[in-house]
Amino acid sequence: MDAPDLARALYTAYQAPDWARAQTYLHPDAEVAMLATSERLAGRDEVIRFQREYPEPWGELAVLRALGDARAAAVEVEVRAREGVFQMAAFWDVRDGLLALGTEYWVDPGGSPPPGRAAYPAAD
Repeated sequence: MDAPDLARALYTAYQAPDWARAQTYLHPDAEVAMLATSERLAGRDEVIRFQREYPEPWGELAVLRALGDARAAAVEVEVRAREGVFQMAAFWDVRDGLLALGTEYWVDPGGSPPPGRAAYPAAD
């Protein structure tokens, strides 16, 4: 599998939730940084534990697209929850054929532009 396929499979396994399958896509020394919340997960076991313990129900996760090559992937994810829609962009590096270094950027879409930029049309 190349990096985009690995990343798509990982997030699909999270949604299942199929933790045994999800861990097969992660390097034992995987690290994930979630910059919006200043959290850092170290090691495959910690990444899976974080996902497993996340409060449920958290919504329907869909991978909108996954791009990259054999060494790296960029993934766009959307979660539709009761509280609203959340979107995330993740960037992954591969080591030894597994996802090793991930950075996730979570956002709540629908914010307002800063003063002076209100003339531009809203994004879809």
